[in-house]
Parts: sequence; structure tokens; C-alpha cells
Amino acid sequence: MTVDERTLRESLATYANGVVMTSSDVDRMQTDLQKRLGLKGNGTRTRLLLAAAAVLLLIAALAGGTLWLRRTETTIPATPQGVGPLPAITFDEDATGSNLVSIRPDGTMSRLVDQQNVFDLATAGWTHHWRVDGTTLVRDSVGPQGQVCRGTVPWAVESDGVIRYDTTVLEGPGCPSASEPPTLSTRLSPASEGGRQLRSDGGGQSKPVIDAVQLNGVWLLQGSGLLLASDEVRGGVGAQYRLDDDGDIDIAPDAKGRLTVSPEGRITLTSDGCADTTLSNVVSTGIDTRSTMTMTVTSDPCVRFSGSGVLTWIKVL
Repeated sequence: MTVDERTLRESLATYANGVVMTSSDVDRMQTDLQKRLGLKGNGTRTRLLLAAAAVLLLIAALAGGTLWLRRTETTIPATPQGVGPLPAITFDEDATGSNLVSIRPDGTMSRLVDQQNVFDLATAGWTHHWRVDGTTLVRDSVGPQGQVCRGTVPWAVESDGVIRYDTTVLEGPGCPSASEPPTLSTRLSPASEGGRQLRSDGGGQSKPVIDAVQLNGVWLLQGSGLLLASDEVRGGVGAQYRLDDDGDIDIAPDAKGRLTVSPEGRITLTSDGCADTTLSNVVSTGIDTRSTMTMTVTSDPCVRFSGSGVLTWIKVL
């Protein structure tokens, strides 16, 4: 490092509010200066001109908040406190029922109203873009035929992973109504305290699972952030399945493949790059949201269930 470079770094660090200068910063600044001044080489005249220009740039840095020293990073949409980290899958309940919502760090979101939406987002229909404006969540939506609808809703954090949204005001030619009722939103994946506390409704008749269609839906492994989605293949044998615990089961699941159920009730999960996972003694209680399903892990070569012996799932979609 030359004396001029050391002086430039120390001066900027002192007068530009302690901005840290790295070697790459100095190299970039010198290259930029040479290009701007049309200079070549490292002669005495070049060094003198660079030193003089450095003084001018120091003044500009002070006036402009040292923006030239650190180029603007890509803006990430603000995250409502309590939703993060993103991406996230939330369980949203209101007076009309419940559904899942997929929220992504790129500012998009999807309402998942059945398991088919998880396997093919195009079936969800609407495209939603979200942003935070103070204590209000703004959702701009476009329907399949180009209909536009904006929803604005105040929100408040109740606990880790749990947000209560007030009445959503809807405006635009594509809105199906003038408002949506208040909603309680619980983050399921990645895991949150709210999601871990989710429990079944305790009702319904218990019966063995002997057909893949009985697993249709999305299930939360109780006390965790692990989601299992299953969708029976129409006209075929078995179903598609997805497993994920980090909030992106709809776009980048941790595992996916084929799910089959034998007449004896043995579930087999088959996927590329891993031996089959098998589960037995599968019993479901109830058929609606918040019903439960229990099973025993027989073989878990990929350690997808962290060594657990008996699994209890809660239906969330």
C-alpha cells in the first residue's frame, strides 16, 4: 500500500463516520479515478492528480453520506415482525375457515386453499405482491384474467410466529367484496412457538389408513415445523408427496417423490437419491382441518424424522 493510499484510507475512516475501507475499496476507487481522469500508469504526475482528486472525493463523500464508497445493496421487502424468517408458511384462520399462505422474501405470496396448490402454484389463480407500510400490510393482487385488487390491513404481533390481522379493506375492480374478516395467522414453517403449540380439535372417528387418498392435504408434525403434503395421483396408484421444514414446501421442498399405501396400511415414501422411508400402524382421526394422523416409523434411512419412533400429524389444509 502506498503512502497516498494509506492517507486516503485513514482520512476517509476519520471523516466519513468511521466507514471501513478495505483493499478492494481502495483498488476500486483508484481504478474509477483513473478512468474518470483518463490517466494511465503510476508515474509522479498520475499520483499527484490522484491525490488531488482524492481530496475532492473526500468532500463529496462527506456531503453525500459516503454513498460512493458503498454501492446500494439490493432492497429486500420489509418483513412484518413475527412473520420472519422468510420464506414462511402460515396457517390463517378467520370467520369463514382456514387456509395456508406462502410468504416469500421476493415480495410475493400465495394463498394455498388445497393441496394441489402446493404441487402446482398455477392452480392458486391469483398473483399477490405484499409490502409493509408502517403498521399496515398492503397486498396488491392480480387475477387470472387481469383483475386488480388491493387489500390493506393493520396487524399486530401477539407472540412468536402469531400475528392478528384486523379487517382487510379491499379496493379495485377485481375485488370480490369490500372487505375480509379479521385473521389470526400462525407461522408453521419455519417453526415458531405459535406453530409448535398448534393442536388438533380432538374430534372424529379413528380408522386405519389403507388408501393414499386418506392422506390428501397438508400435515404438520406436531411440535415442529415439518410439513408433509400429499396429493393422490388421479387415475394412478399412489400419490405425490413433499416434505419441508424451512418455509418453501411449494417452491423448493426438502424432499419429494412418490407415496404409496399398501392394503395393510404401510406407507412408503420413494424419492431419488435415498432408500425408501416406510411407516406403519397409520391411524387417522377425523377428516377435516385439525384432524390428526399417527404412525410408527419403520425405516428412516434419510433421517427425515430425526429418529422419532411415533409421529403425530395435524391436518392444516
